[in-house]
Amino acid sequence: MERDRILVVVQKKGIGPGRPASIALENLKAASLLSRQGSGERVCACVLGSGVGEFAMDIAFYAEEVYVVDHPLLGHFQADLYACALEAVCRAVNPCTVLMGHRYENSEVGPKLSCKMGRDLITDCVKIEREKETGALLCTKPIYGGNATAVFALHDRPQMVTIRAKATDALEKGTAKGVIKTLDCALDPSMGLTESLGLVAGEDAVDLNQAEVIVAGGRGVKTEDDFETLKGLVAAFRRRFDKVELGASRAVVDAGLLPHSRQIGQTGEKVAPQLYIAIAISGSAQHMAGVTGAKKILTINKDADAAIFGASDYGVVGKYEDIVPAFIRKLEELS
Repeated sequence: MERDRILVVVQKKGIGPGRPASIALENLKAASLLSRQGSGERVCACVLGSGVGEFAMDIAFYAEEVYVVDHPLLGHFQADLYACALEAVCRAVNPCTVLMGHRYENSEVGPKLSCKMGRDLITDCVKIEREKETGALLCTKPIYGGNATAVFALHDRPQMVTIRAKATDALEKGTAKGVIKTLDCALDPSMGLTESLGLVAGEDAVDLNQAEVIVAGGRGVKTEDDFETLKGLVAAFRRRFDKVELGASRAVVDAGLLPHSRQIGQTGEKVAPQLYIAIAISGSAQHMAGVTGAKKILTINKDADAAIFGASDYGVVGKYEDIVPAFIRKLEELS
């Protein structure tokens, strides 16, 4: 009897052959766990792009099968073309489940694919499980700005979800190589309904999803010079952690002090660091929706009644201008 397939849409990191993005390996791990809960479905990967043969060979050590669509028009991200290619893969492979990382590309591609396939899509999931009795996919996700969680059941195949970064650990590279299968897809430029004209100036490349420590500033950090103090704390933590990033609330981004790529919250990035340091952030529901995955939250705020203290593991009441330099000195002493 032919086994069903769980199809994981895999993105690469970096130019050239690249390497799997962390969220792709996390989704492959989620697929592996789902297969064990179900009836032993095949864990399959889908690779889209131009000149991705070498990358597909690497991915083959993480999946039983790798389906590749290699086409010149997929060399640069274009949501409509990617959705058309994914539809072709789904029609050919007939997977029971499709997993995608919850990142900005899939925020566009996912709904387009959902419409093409005539199936529901559950986005930003933090947990997925297989219901053995019915085969339904149970999808847990935050709602109401992260103040509650809900579980949605998907029955019709393909069951499609996007999964938040850090929802699971990354899958370790295997020793056996999966089968690579190349699929043809009839794409032409007319399928692309939008065009990327360029990047907004000042939008630096940063991946907050992979940070172990994030130092985030809020409305109380008012100038670029003030952010230099926070950058000093970032530098101090980088002596102890590999991945430390500077983040911000929406108020900071709206003020033009940091680019949108560093915004955390409901309309920004959803992060899951080991340590989240919130400096002069009040803790609105919209901001806290982005930090529900943080393992520990440390808050520094001069307002003892700030809402964020209620969600914090540690809190310091006082002016960050006095407290942050003291933290930096202590970290330097411990280095």
